[in-house]
Amino acid sequence: MTDRLEIEEKYSRFWPIIAVISGLAAVVLFAFYLIVDEVLIEGYLRLISFSFFALMVLSLFKVKDGKVEIVFETENNTIYLTYYVRDRLVYEEDFSLDKIKDLKVDYMPNKSLYNDFAKKDRCVRFKKGKSDDWLYMAQLFGRVIPLTQSNAEKIADFVRSKIEEKDEIELPKS
Repeated sequence: MTDRLEIEEKYSRFWPIIAVISGLAAVVLFAFYLIVDEVLIEGYLRLISFSFFALMVLSLFKVKDGKVEIVFETENNTIYLTYYVRDRLVYEEDFSLDKIKDLKVDYMPNKSLYNDFAKKDRCVRFKKGKSDDWLYMAQLFGRVIPLTQSNAEKIADFVRSKIEEKDEIELPKS
C-alpha cells in the first residue's frame, strides 16, 4: 500500500518585487553618487547603493531557484522523500519507519539572519534509532526547508499515522 503527501516550501510571493525595487534603488543611489561632490555623502551613497545591489542579486537567486516541493511516499515500512524544484527532480532520500523514535514540529534552526525575522517558519525534527541527536525531516543539501505551521503538522501527522499503521500490522492478531 502506497500513500502520498505533497508539501511546498514556505515561499513569499514578494521576492520578485523585492528584486525589482532593490535594483531600482541601487541604480538611483548610484546615479546620485555620480552627481554629488561631497566626499562623505559619496561614501554613504556608494555603500547604500551596493547594499541594495547585493539585496537585488540575492533576491534574484531566490526567484531563480523557485519553490521546493516535497513528496512523501510510504511503502514497506520506509518513507521516501522526493524533492522537486520547478517540476524537476533534485534529490531523493528515504528513512526507515522502524528507526524513527521521536518526532516533533519545531522552530527552524537559527543559522542565518533571516531566521531572526521569520519566527513563524517551522520544520519537522526526529530522533533516529538509539541516537539522542535530532535530525531534520525536510533538508535539501544542508538547508532545512522552511514550512508553514500547518504543512509541518501535516508531515508529522502523516509520519505518525504510518508508524501507527506499521505497528498495527506487526501485532499478531488473535
